[in-house]
Amino acid sequence: MDVHHQLQIRQMQINLNTIASRKMNMYQKLSHRLSCLTLAGALTFAAAAVSAQGMDADPSATKIDTEIRQELEARLKEITADDHAHDIAIEEGRARTVLCKTCHGADGKSVREGTPNLAAQNPAYIVDQFERFKDGRRNDFLMTNLAQTFNKEDMLKIALFYSDLPEQTFGGGKTELIPLGKEIFAERCASCHGENGRSDEGYARLAGQRPDYVVKMLNEFKMQSGKRVNPWMTGVALSLSQRDMEAIAAYLANKD
Repeated sequence: MDVHHQLQIRQMQINLNTIASRKMNMYQKLSHRLSCLTLAGALTFAAAAVSAQGMDADPSATKIDTEIRQELEARLKEITADDHAHDIAIEEGRARTVLCKTCHGADGKSVREGTPNLAAQNPAYIVDQFERFKDGRRNDFLMTNLAQTFNKEDMLKIALFYSDLPEQTFGGGKTELIPLGKEIFAERCASCHGENGRSDEGYARLAGQRPDYVVKMLNEFKMQSGKRVNPWMTGVALSLSQRDMEAIAAYLANKD
């Protein structure tokens, strides 16, 4: 890698850290207020705070985000409606996952700790997460830099490739907590992620997901580190103990 390339990457990292630091400061202030509210009140306050900052809220919460998601889903349907175009898109998506399989596995089943399964994932959700890595709403050095190399069509094709793979059940976790996890998931998660963990509404499909990844993400939302920005998920995560998170993770990891 030449010096110019190294400097570019370094500057990108500085910019991302600056964005993350600003978001973290805002959410630290928000956390203090959230701790004094009921969960329902916390969610309402969080939404108002984010809106006031001009940041994107939950994908289904505002008209503009709903329109963007609908536009994305329409484009995906356009591709999948033509079998030939769909097959080509999947193959082109596969060709763009040379680096992805290092962590996410050739079959979409995670091979690296703390990394999610992507097989059978909601394609609209995958594209949305690419966009979040790209614009700084989600922060991970490797994924953020990788997202910069993809245009929208690349993202769509990669998403279609992974969504077409058979679902993978990771298993594991603290299996003795599965009954508790099932109860908590039904109460606090199912309305968005689906009763069976397989949402078709633009949210993540969580059935079979790697348990350490689920716990990791819930903790990122709870700690408001700036790595993930979503006030609704922060509100939910703040109400969960570590045991609750492990229970949800075990339930999902063993759901087939």
